[in-house]
Amino acid sequence: MRLNRQQLIAEARIIAGLAFPVVLTSLNWTLMQMMDVAFVGQVSSVELGYLGAGRSLTFISIVMGIAAMSGVLVYTSRADGAGDLPATGEFLRSGLALGLLIGLIGVTALWFGARSALAGLDVAPAMVPQATRVVQAMALAFPGQLVLVAASYFLEGVSRPGRVMAVNLATLPLNGVLAWAWVGGHLGLPALGAVGASLATAVASTVGGLLILVMAWTLPRAAERNVRDVSRAALVRAITGIPALVRFGLVPCIASGLEIAGFSWLIVLSTQLGVVATGAFQIVFALHNFCFSLALGVGSAAGVRVGNAVGARTPELARPRALIAVSIGVVLMALLAGSYALFAPFFTSLFSDDASLVALAMPMLVLLAPFMLFDGAQVAFMFALRSLGDQVVAGVNGIVGFFIVTGGLGWLLVALGAGPMALIWASGIGMLVTALLNGGRFWWITEFERLRTAAPA
Repeated sequence: MRLNRQQLIAEARIIAGLAFPVVLTSLNWTLMQMMDVAFVGQVSSVELGYLGAGRSLTFISIVMGIAAMSGVLVYTSRADGAGDLPATGEFLRSGLALGLLIGLIGVTALWFGARSALAGLDVAPAMVPQATRVVQAMALAFPGQLVLVAASYFLEGVSRPGRVMAVNLATLPLNGVLAWAWVGGHLGLPALGAVGASLATAVASTVGGLLILVMAWTLPRAAERNVRDVSRAALVRAITGIPALVRFGLVPCIASGLEIAGFSWLIVLSTQLGVVATGAFQIVFALHNFCFSLALGVGSAAGVRVGNAVGARTPELARPRALIAVSIGVVLMALLAGSYALFAPFFTSLFSDDASLVALAMPMLVLLAPFMLFDGAQVAFMFALRSLGDQVVAGVNGIVGFFIVTGGLGWLLVALGAGPMALIWASGIGMLVTALLNGGRFWWITEFERLRTAAPA
């Protein structure tokens, strides 16, 4: 379906309005990670290496948990598009129940299995003991983080992302102060280095989880959405609704885990290239994540608008809405990635005073910058595919691009002696491949749908 100019502008405004708060929300989480890297990097390059090694495991776990609950966003946006307000409240409760369940499983598994898992990931043996403590501290954040994700998906699905933004902006300064204090030993707190940064994230995440529940409870028309129904029957329905969310989120969960495993494998490879390479890759990875936050916000908006179209039984609107979102995402990524390339010395020096570390991070950042545009496109297409019910193929595409291509190419290039730049080539080519796969799949199914709906009855 082609939109005229007025319709394009109107839709772009809607997507931008939905995306902006989510972008700030994503930036908030990324800024937390960047502050951790900056505070730890200013204290010690060795501690930064511990932080990177620990995150090679925790990133996989939390991203899998977040992806496992992707059904909350999809089902809520569909129900909202269909005007079924009570159903949105049901998906919120089931999402919260699933988030708590996954969070408790995550705490237990990471607390007791961190050392073995890190060793199994081939993290440099000298880093394993301290990296284990980093993982255990971060594990405490999981219940709060996943409650925050469940309620955030609900609020985004009903087109109220501003409330999510408010919570995340409130927790950012808390995380910053605690990270500064715990990393370096200020305000009477012990100097715990990388472990302190993880503890700060755990506290901020728990506070955020509590605040987001307040935001959902006080939502306008909360009664019509049955948000405040805490009866026994409602709780039973919440539990019985978990399997549907699990079925939807299973493939995205596995796919996201393998995707992040590809990048985590690059972190592991960086530990084998030395402390300087590990720290430099952490800096570049943090800056990429900041840029990727823009794409996540636009991608979420694409998922909501495509989900609304499916719920309202106007699937022909899925293609133009998604393409508008992709265009916005690519432009935003281009602006920030271009700034990275032009001012690489400035951005990399924000994270460390170690001249050798910054000198390595600069060319790595410049090389990765153009590939970030493809990362922006692929994530918008991924959210759109999920809302169209094509989450399985979207998951397979991510596995191919980020696990097989990124992870496999990284291993091969490092084995061939390509050095630290191998990590960047592997990351960038994986982004390119995934963008082509997701974009191609989206074109295929929307073209088929367009032809089907255009056919005479």
